Amino acid sequence: MVKMNNKPPIIIKIGGSVLTDKKRTDKIIIRETEVDYIAREVAALLDAGYRVILVHGVGIVGHLPVRKYKLYLGIKEKQQLIYLTYAQNQVNRLRQMLLEKLEKHGVPAVKFYPSSMVVQNNGRITEFFLKGMKRFYDTGFTPVVSGDMVADMNDNLKLSVCSGDQLAFQLAQAFNSRLIIFGVDVDGVLDREGNVVQKLTLEDLEKIIAGVGAGSPVDVTGGMKGKLSEALKHRDYFEKGGEVWIINMLKKGNLYRAVTDGSGEFTRITR
Repeated sequence: MVKMNNKPPIIIKIGGSVLTDKKRTDKIIIRETEVDYIAREVAALLDAGYRVILVHGVGIVGHLPVRKYKLYLGIKEKQQLIYLTYAQNQVNRLRQMLLEKLEKHGVPAVKFYPSSMVVQNNGRITEFFLKGMKRFYDTGFTPVVSGDMVADMNDNLKLSVCSGDQLAFQLAQAFNSRLIIFGVDVDGVLDREGNVVQKLTLEDLEKIIAGVGAGSPVDVTGGMKGKLSEALKHRDYFEKGGEVWIINMLKKGNLYRAVTDGSGEFTRITR
């Protein structure tokens, strides 16, 4: 029997700004070419001996209907039920495209839906059923999850948005990962002159977070500011030696080079 490589994975969160054009609010554009080469880079990492768990944003595909029908505020009226069904069906187009590209490049990917695994309270994860995912991972599969609407125990909400950023930290802790990579559409956290800040500590984040842009008008999870805010909510992850890298995943080869030899320009967040 072949022994599987069960070492801790890298958690790779592919941003919705990478998979879709979030600057377009009038129509949905999925970047199929980019989805394809990202899948190819993931395959190359597996071939190089790394294990990964993929998280991905839903970009304009999900944010547009969630914002339009005010689903992010919870379920307040019956008509929103069919609106959520519509939103899920739209997002499934993106989910399926990513899965098919991963299959094309030989990645044994299996999709897991947070709506079936996660319970929140006021938009924060309180329960995450991971036993099944861990079994798949130990068998050798690459789990894939995405942002989703999930059950929320706040009766005024009933459902709430579970962002991929929050999922990434939860998965890192559950799988003992020491590296979370956020793939975005910029070169990292930028200073006022537009230069990449190569290294940040949690103390640095506290000082600068108020000045970080909050993403596009339809980004309900907060863009870059959301990622940095999420990092500050998980100090224990960094205390245990965890790192977060913020990388431009629209640039070919960036992900593979950063992981395999640490080269390239990106932001590294440490304790």
